[in-house]
Amino acid sequence: MPLTSLYTCTRCRKEFNFDNIRYDENNKLICVECLEKQQKIEKKEKLSLEKAEEGEAINLICVECRFNFSVKKGSPKAIKCPYCGKTRLMIVKRYKDENDLINDSMDSRFDY
Repeated sequence: MPLTSLYTCTRCRKEFNFDNIRYDENNKLICVECLEKQQKIEKKEKLSLEKAEEGEAINLICVECRFNFSVKKGSPKAIKCPYCGKTRLMIVKRYKDENDLINDSMDSRFDY
Protein backbone atom coordinates (compact mmCIF):
# COMPACT_ATOMS: atom_id res chain seq x y z
CA MET A 1 0.00 0.00 0.00
CA PRO A 2 1.62 3.29 -1.08
CA LEU A 3 1.99 6.08 1.42
CA THR A 4 0.46 9.37 0.35
CA SER A 5 1.51 12.51 2.13
CA LEU A 6 -0.64 15.59 2.12
CA TYR A 7 0.84 19.04 2.60
CA THR A 8 -1.03 22.01 4.03
CA CYS A 9 -1.01 25.32 2.15
CA THR A 10 0.04 28.14 4.50
CA ARG A 11 -2.36 30.56 2.82
CA CYS A 12 -5.67 28.70 2.34
CA ARG A 13 -5.02 25.90 4.90
CA LYS A 14 -6.24 23.17 2.51
CA GLU A 15 -4.32 19.94 2.06
CA PHE A 16 -2.71 19.02 -1.28
CA ASN A 17 -0.56 16.25 -2.63
CA PHE A 18 3.07 16.78 -3.60
CA ASP A 19 2.26 17.68 -7.24
CA ASN A 20 0.08 20.67 -6.29
CA ILE A 21 2.28 22.33 -3.66
CA ARG A 22 5.24 24.71 -4.11
CA TYR A 23 7.51 26.94 -2.05
CA ASP A 24 7.01 30.70 -2.33
CA GLU A 25 9.79 33.31 -2.09
CA ASN A 26 9.64 33.11 1.72
CA ASN A 27 10.14 29.32 1.69
CA LYS A 28 6.59 28.64 2.85
CA LEU A 29 4.50 25.82 1.38
CA ILE A 30 1.75 27.22 -0.82
CA CYS A 31 -0.65 25.54 -3.24
CA VAL A 32 -0.44 26.24 -6.97
CA GLU A 33 -3.73 28.21 -6.97
CA CYS A 34 -2.66 30.53 -4.16
CA LEU A 35 0.76 30.96 -5.75
CA GLU A 36 -0.85 32.12 -9.00
CA LYS A 37 -3.06 34.59 -7.11
CA GLN A 38 -0.05 35.91 -5.22
CA GLN A 39 1.94 36.37 -8.43
CA LYS A 40 -0.96 38.27 -10.04
CA ILE A 41 -1.11 40.65 -7.07
CA GLU A 42 2.65 41.24 -7.19
CA LYS A 43 2.48 41.87 -10.94
CA LYS A 44 -0.29 44.48 -10.49
CA GLU A 45 1.70 46.23 -7.77
CA LYS A 46 4.80 46.35 -9.97
CA LEU A 47 2.75 47.84 -12.80
CA SER A 48 1.39 50.57 -10.55
CA LEU A 49 4.95 51.34 -9.40
CA GLU A 50 6.02 51.68 -13.03
CA LYS A 51 3.03 53.94 -13.86
CA ALA A 52 4.02 56.51 -11.23
CA GLU A 53 5.62 59.65 -12.60
CA GLU A 54 9.30 60.43 -12.05
CA GLY A 55 9.86 61.99 -8.61
CA GLU A 56 6.34 61.14 -7.41
CA ALA A 57 6.19 59.66 -3.89
CA ILE A 58 4.71 56.17 -3.59
CA ASN A 59 3.34 55.18 -0.17
CA LEU A 60 4.20 51.61 0.84
CA ILE A 61 3.59 49.33 3.81
CA CYS A 62 5.72 46.35 4.78
CA VAL A 63 3.77 43.09 4.89
CA GLU A 64 6.08 41.65 7.56
CA CYS A 65 6.33 44.44 10.16
CA ARG A 66 3.51 46.80 8.98
CA PHE A 67 5.89 49.79 8.79
CA ASN A 68 4.59 52.68 6.60
CA PHE A 69 7.02 54.61 4.43
CA SER A 70 7.27 56.31 1.05
CA VAL A 71 9.71 56.03 -1.84
CA LYS A 72 10.17 58.41 -4.74
CA LYS A 73 9.79 56.95 -8.20
CA GLY A 74 13.18 56.72 -9.90
CA SER A 75 15.09 56.28 -6.66
CA PRO A 76 18.36 54.39 -7.27
CA LYS A 77 18.00 52.42 -4.02
CA ALA A 78 16.41 48.98 -3.98
CA ILE A 79 12.87 49.09 -2.64
CA LYS A 80 12.81 47.36 0.73
CA CYS A 81 11.51 48.12 4.21
CA PRO A 82 13.84 50.54 6.03
CA TYR A 83 12.79 49.04 9.37
CA CYS A 84 13.15 45.27 8.87
CA GLY A 85 14.82 45.05 5.43
CA LYS A 86 12.19 42.71 3.90
CA THR A 87 11.01 43.12 0.33
CA ARG A 88 7.35 42.01 0.70
CA LEU A 89 5.63 45.38 0.33
CA MET A 90 2.13 46.63 -0.50
CA ILE A 91 1.16 49.92 -2.07
CA VAL A 92 -1.08 52.03 0.16
CA LYS A 93 -4.04 53.06 -1.93
CA ARG A 94 -6.04 56.17 -1.19
CA TYR A 95 -9.73 55.73 -1.95
CA LYS A 96 -11.90 58.50 -3.38
CA ASP A 97 -15.04 57.45 -1.53
CA GLU A 98 -16.84 54.48 -0.02
CA ASN A 99 -17.92 53.12 -3.40
CA ASP A 100 -14.33 52.99 -4.61
CA LEU A 101 -13.38 50.96 -1.52
CA ILE A 102 -16.34 48.59 -1.98
CA ASN A 103 -15.55 48.05 -5.66
CA ASP A 104 -11.92 47.30 -4.84
CA SER A 105 -12.92 44.80 -2.14
CA MET A 106 -15.03 42.86 -4.67
CA ASP A 107 -11.87 42.10 -6.68
CA SER A 108 -11.17 38.36 -7.01
CA ARG A 109 -7.58 38.76 -5.80
CA PHE A 110 -8.93 39.12 -2.26
CA ASP A 111 -10.70 35.75 -2.37
CA TYR A 112 -9.16 33.04 -0.24
